[in-house]
Amino acid sequence: MHAIFAIEPEAIDNWRDLKYALEKFGYSKGLLIARFPKPWPRLVIEACERRGVGDVERARIVEKLRQAQNDRLVRLGLPFDGDDWIANAKQDGVRERLSAVLVRDKHDAERFHCLAEVEEALFENRRDVQVKRNAQALAEAARYVLLSSDRIILVDPYFQAVPKCCKVLQAMVDLCCQQEHRLVEVSIFTAKSTDDRRLDLIAADYGRMLDAVLRQGVRIRIHLLSDAALNQDFHARYVFSACAGLRFDRGFVEPPDHGQREHLTDVVCLDERRVAELNSSYLETVDSLANAESIVLP
Repeated sequence: MHAIFAIEPEAIDNWRDLKYALEKFGYSKGLLIARFPKPWPRLVIEACERRGVGDVERARIVEKLRQAQNDRLVRLGLPFDGDDWIANAKQDGVRERLSAVLVRDKHDAERFHCLAEVEEALFENRRDVQVKRNAQALAEAARYVLLSSDRIILVDPYFQAVPKCCKVLQAMVDLCCQQEHRLVEVSIFTAKSTDDRRLDLIAADYGRMLDAVLRQGVRIRIHLLSDAALNQDFHARYVFSACAGLRFDRGFVEPPDHGQREHLTDVVCLDERRVAELNSSYLETVDSLANAESIVLP
């Protein structure tokens, strides 16, 4: 879902260029910056110091980089050896994992773009994609939202204790595990009207189908709300954290029919305001759970 760019530290060695570049990125824009290498923010500051920026400009740069670490920088674990940033970015296995590489000077290399000459089109139309409806593809679309926090929320009125739903959740947790990301809790908000059985029977089915998830140490909270309490467009399903979110058009379901798994569904990045609204609606007020039936596993 999110496109990942790398930026050469020397390409943004002053406040003007750094501000211009960083404001193109964010979870809500579908564009993120790789921490390439891991101490990338420090390398940017060092490049600015070599440029001779003043104390006031340096302070603004440090603060902008600090803010960026929360909403637009991601770790990919890409190999990096020595001090030659350009040579490392050109390595096989590195460039292929990046959508683009922004650099100070022109380089005759695929996906490399000189920041001073880059066209705005490179940053546009990154907020929405279409993905196949199999569990792995749906989980992969949510990769960077899942990795943005140790607590994730799903809102899907049609999520049930059935394999076609639980397989998608399992794929999401597996993705986090493969990335060595510790997922502590997943909260699911769904509609009571989709399953009218007793709560203990529903809980037993969830416990059985999500056993592999629970054995990975993830706590699952399922809240069954009235249709009115969900207060959402029932065609919209969301996965979000405190800082990022996505809207899935067809929900968190892998169809039993293999042919339907090849069909495409729309996935759209949520803007920051909408993410804040969802967090407020589902996590920060007691009203949303006032009349809910809740299951906590384990």
